[in-house]
Amino acid sequence: MFIPEWKDFLAIMPSLILVTGGIIFLITQFALHSNDHRILRFATGGFLLLALYFVVDSQSSPGFGSYFANQIRLNSTTMMLNVIYIITALLTVIASPRILNQHQIYFPEFYPLLLFAVTGMFYMTTGSDLIVIFVGVETLSISLYILIGMARNELSSLEATLKYFLLGAFSSGFMLMGIALLYGGSGSTNLDLALKPIYDVSLNAEVPTFSKLGLGLFFVGIAFKIALFPFHSWTPDVYEGTLTTMTGFMASGAKASAMGLLLIVISVFPTIDTTSSYSILVGFIASLSMTFGNILALRQENLKRVLAYSSISHAGYVTAGIVCGATNEVIYYLVMYAFMNIAGFSLIAYLENGKHIVTYDSIRALILKKPFVAVGLLITFFSLAGIPPFGGFWSKLFLFQKIAESENMLNRVLLIIGMINSAIAVYYYLRVTVVAFMTEEKGESTQEIIEPSWGLGFASSVSVILILFIWIIYQP
Repeated sequence: MFIPEWKDFLAIMPSLILVTGGIIFLITQFALHSNDHRILRFATGGFLLLALYFVVDSQSSPGFGSYFANQIRLNSTTMMLNVIYIITALLTVIASPRILNQHQIYFPEFYPLLLFAVTGMFYMTTGSDLIVIFVGVETLSISLYILIGMARNELSSLEATLKYFLLGAFSSGFMLMGIALLYGGSGSTNLDLALKPIYDVSLNAEVPTFSKLGLGLFFVGIAFKIALFPFHSWTPDVYEGTLTTMTGFMASGAKASAMGLLLIVISVFPTIDTTSSYSILVGFIASLSMTFGNILALRQENLKRVLAYSSISHAGYVTAGIVCGATNEVIYYLVMYAFMNIAGFSLIAYLENGKHIVTYDSIRALILKKPFVAVGLLITFFSLAGIPPFGGFWSKLFLFQKIAESENMLNRVLLIIGMINSAIAVYYYLRVTVVAFMTEEKGESTQEIIEPSWGLGFASSVSVILILFIWIIYQP
């Protein structure tokens, strides 16, 4: 009989703190009759900071290793991923009050749901058992279903949550069936043991069919969360219909957890065999995601939809790096991409002012009336385009350098496709700069007087500063 020790509880202390905070908030909300949830907001920030402390401290107490009978695994990769989740959630908490008030969303459940979502992300990437991973995926998914549909008086929000819920339920079914088949092929739900029949050819002359099908179906579930082609169809509508700061959280924290899960699964294999059918299939999907996302982004006018389609292409870049054996470079890319998304969506949320759709036309001559916002958009979109010296350039450079280290055919093909797509993406990213800085006719957002927002200003300013300078002190 397994009896947990104190170090086991220390390994999951961040998630225990967040779950405790979420439950307390759900209970105490009945005593809060005001629409001003300032106390909840500050308390949520406090719980997130406390969880961040235990995440960083986990490298010494309890230390990297396996806990809870090898169901939880801590290492430098999971620690960095957990830091990304908490920081993106913290910036979302800071940026959201204004947009919640503008859309008349006075539900105090917003804050505990955010804590539960981060908890789900933790278990997605720290779990080394398929059941633990699935529980994490569902905890995140259910929290996001509700958070996306909180603007229940708006048709676009209801449409977004319905699409995400229905497609997410199907993807969860695929993932659960994949887990069942992996168990059938190995007799274990432990991630290492479940995948062992696939990579350890000494065990069997032929890989069990159950294991092949199981890995394929499990990957389908992950691909949906990452929004890889052809499992991307929910992305533009859900991104557009969701509250803009929540869209930033989905595009940064939630997407980082899904990519982190793919990275964890691939890292289980002792060596990356780029000649295997699995690697070629994943590389093919990464190539299609890069190309499809960029081509459709060229046709968009709504900036939220532009970022939605570009997120599909960025998912392709990261997946290409994962299948080629990159680890630290992928984490670095996810860190930079998280801050770029928080900055971009916070600035768009400010320009929307609760009632507008921000398009290229609406930000014409933005530099004349709102120079700080225009410069923030310039830095963010330049970084997304991979233009030096911003953080996005270095993240792509390091990732492509890692892919180029090997001269095998898959690496070469993915490198060439990635470079071509990066060049294509420059067009729609630089278009923001052209209309905001190089036009005389004023757009809707330029002419409108918008009250300042300290929350949106802080979240976007911190993210922009990190995009500008973090690459100087932090490199993979």
